[in-house]
Amino acid sequence: MQLGQSRTLPVEKPELIDLAQAARYFGARGEADTATMALLQRCAVPLLAAATPRAVWLRAEVKALAEAGILRGSDVMRHLEGCGQAILLAVTLGPGVDAQIRRAGVGDIAAGVASDALGSALAEQTADAAEAELRQLAAAEGTYLTGRFSPGYGDWDIAVQPLVAAALDTARRAGLCVTDTNLMTPRKSVTAILGVSDHPVKGHLAGCGHCVLRTRCEYRKRGKTCASE
Repeated sequence: MQLGQSRTLPVEKPELIDLAQAARYFGARGEADTATMALLQRCAVPLLAAATPRAVWLRAEVKALAEAGILRGSDVMRHLEGCGQAILLAVTLGPGVDAQIRRAGVGDIAAGVASDALGSALAEQTADAAEAELRQLAAAEGTYLTGRFSPGYGDWDIAVQPLVAAALDTARRAGLCVTDTNLMTPRKSVTAILGVSDHPVKGHLAGCGHCVLRTRCEYRKRGKTCASE
């Protein structure tokens, strides 16, 4: 069963990076102090300038995605309950952001860490914008989408990343590749799946019990979950 042709999705660069979210990635607990915010503001300008966001998406039958080996694990299947189709999405900030993070960290470790946090926040903002575009397209045809669910959430094996990238043709369409260790490059990239249904659906977020990120999750360190943010 064929998955179909992927398509690019226009995404505009945000005018500003969400500094509050970046501060959380930076490790701030509660409201960030003045020094942290000043560091983030200083690093945000060149990082935002370096970003060249691109997005690619593909709509396919859930059965076809399962047969292609992409939907490994029970959690992603639970997330897609009630959905006959799903959308694969990939968003990247481009190689310029990775380069800027490296430049910022030369001789200034704090600036490097801050820039990395800013890149993570900007990647999520861009993924949010892409998701909003997809929701508009879905609404225009009378369909509904679940929230995003990414490889590595719950028991959805991160090893599906090469399959997701291949299905979306991300190397050619967005310059996004996956390494032999299933890491994305550029690093500040997001892949996800959203269920498509003819009735309102929310999907099911995975629990923390067997999430591959549980030992290093910033949300858990703050006594929260990704579902609460």
